[in-house]
Amino acid sequence: MKTSTFFIAAVLALLLVQLVFSTTAVAKVEELVYSDKPFLELVRKYTVDGGERVDYESWKNSPEDLAALDRQVALIARVSPVSHPQLFPTKAAQRSYWINTYNTLVLRGVLEYWPLESVRDVKISITSRVVPGKGFFYDRKVVVGGEKTNLYKLEKEVLRNQKDPRLHFALNCASESCPVLRPWEWTDEQLDEAAREFINKQENVSIEGEELYLSSIFKWYKKDFPKDIHAYLQQYSEPGLYAQLQAAKDKKYRTRYRIYDWSLNTLADEENSSGANH
Repeated sequence: MKTSTFFIAAVLALLLVQLVFSTTAVAKVEELVYSDKPFLELVRKYTVDGGERVDYESWKNSPEDLAALDRQVALIARVSPVSHPQLFPTKAAQRSYWINTYNTLVLRGVLEYWPLESVRDVKISITSRVVPGKGFFYDRKVVVGGEKTNLYKLEKEVLRNQKDPRLHFALNCASESCPVLRPWEWTDEQLDEAAREFINKQENVSIEGEELYLSSIFKWYKKDFPKDIHAYLQQYSEPGLYAQLQAAKDKKYRTRYRIYDWSLNTLADEENSSGANH
């Protein structure tokens, strides 16, 4: 009788322990949240000229804001739509996460190696000393949702999963020829706006003589865009450019690609010395 009573008590105790652990685990899951608002606030604070340039110098000299960015990087390392799908129930939420995560990790990389003239100057491995960009995009490891990766793989994975060429106008690689850095949630309307702004800049799309000049982005990621690139560009082009693109298509103008400017999208020395308006 005593043995039976002891056994029942032990079982009840075990069940109680399991219940406590289970409740604690559920509470922890419920407490875990994701927000990119701290990152967006930092971008608003340190970008100028509509996101064309970033005041890395001031950011690097602010321990408080560096710590805020590090907290965002730490959150990204724990949480992603893959590791915690319940936190990203819509495609829009997932898309916003991936774009802002990529941009966050690029910014952190620049600040880690600041001062820097170009992301292609980062040297980590022996091969990165002879292959420009390898150190920053391949050798430098990042963690996203518990998975170790690099910026190159992350970008490829995001583009493959999203299958939306407009992301090319949202992902920022901290260089002059990149799309501008924006503190956005990346709704469809915002992606369309980013596409319009990028495509209507002369350095990205222009007709010169009987040749169509495009950003190298359209060359490197040709498979991501529709085969009829003229029609795709016309979706977002202003009337004057629209007519030029139609002429380029009808007359079969040759397509050329601009040399990509990998200079860092930082403030000029004189802007840094005079102080930026954040």
